[in-house]
Amino acid sequence: MEFVQFGLYKVKDQYFTDFPSNRHMLNKHESRPYYLSVKENNGIIWLIPISSKVEKYREKISADEKKYGECLRYHIFRFMKESRAALIGNMIPVTEEYIKGEFTISNRHYIVRDEESIKAIKKRSARYLSLVRAGKLRPYVDILEIERKLCNRMANAEYIV
Repeated sequence: MEFVQFGLYKVKDQYFTDFPSNRHMLNKHESRPYYLSVKENNGIIWLIPISSKVEKYREKISADEKKYGECLRYHIFRFMKESRAALIGNMIPVTEEYIKGEFTISNRHYIVRDEESIKAIKKRSARYLSLVRAGKLRPYVDILEIERKLCNRMANAEYIV
């Protein structure tokens, strides 16, 4: 499988075994949620869960905007002619070994191509990660520790979990 930036993917259950947390989203036997991919230069792929519960997240976005002036944790975008919520605050770092497969429609990999959505999600996710790295935001799951372990594994070929 060739990785595609802004493609949608499913995650292997093994990821949640290797990096356990009671705060992870449920993986529903490697079938849902679907994750939007954003790859960094260091080989880490950040996967952002996608939700169909748009109204729930519109309310959260509104509350964050009233309280903080902006919302970094969620973003509503167009997906297959409908709205979906990108749950940026629930993003997780993975490597290709943890990707179960592509989300396909008629046997074709679904890739988000809307430039406006891509730009907004990239901007929010980059800002979210920078605030997490600076210690100004605390994610539900220790994503920086997972990222560190994945980077160590990639740097040391003999490292085995």
